Amino acid sequence: MRRIIIIGTALAALGVAGAAFAASNFNNYAGSKLAFSKGAGSKAKPVALSMVETLKAGAPAGDRAAPLTHIKITIYGVKLDVGKLPVCTDSLIEKNKTAPTGGCPKGSLIGNGRVHSLLGPSTTPAQAAGTACNPYLNVFSGGPKKQVFYFFTKSATDCGGLTTGATAPYDGHISYSGANAVINVPLPPDISTKVANQPGLYGSLIAENLTFPKKAGGKVYMAGVGCKSGKRAWSIKYTATRYNNGGTETQTVKGSSKC
Repeated sequence: MRRIIIIGTALAALGVAGAAFAASNFNNYAGSKLAFSKGAGSKAKPVALSMVETLKAGAPAGDRAAPLTHIKITIYGVKLDVGKLPVCTDSLIEKNKTAPTGGCPKGSLIGNGRVHSLLGPSTTPAQAAGTACNPYLNVFSGGPKKQVFYFFTKSATDCGGLTTGATAPYDGHISYSGANAVINVPLPPDISTKVANQPGLYGSLIAENLTFPKKAGGKVYMAGVGCKSGKRAWSIKYTATRYNNGGTETQTVKGSSKC
């Protein structure tokens, strides 16, 4: 897809600037949270749940956050794809890259929202070197073990000139550990450390707000099957790559929602 020339120009102009910055660029994920509709449910009598996912990443003053490469979400007492929704796949989206829904079957869309971020060179974390990128994100059911994510834009000004199809779909992997549902989402270079397949272009999250309604296409996607002491515990584990080859950092945010 068409990519705005100013991004490449900015990378070239700022490519040497990073030497003045320290290798560490620790993120701050305060404010990240998961919120659920009320209802505990049980294995015998599950209840439909909605969820609002808020992800936030901050950095030292004047800097962009280090780009995320992995997000792991753990939720107590839920089952996913209980309604056996229609399945979307990466390959299906790749055949319909200019469409926000990627040609995915009706009823497979389980959540969506907007992402606010900055794009900029890997050589410097400075906010001044960043370009605003505020695309929309659709999340589709990929079956009982997968979720499929796809970014889209409504105009060329949403994300520095990048338009729908500039980045590829990517997957989240669902598993269960005891009473917990676990969603592992590896973030590919295409949206983290080599955005839109452009070498040296980092994507730095500011905030992501996604809403997952109780039903998708008339079917329940997420069901509550139990709570502990009246609360649904959750955690969000972030892994990021620091600037200037400063290695990786991992942080976890934990909380709970009343059932």
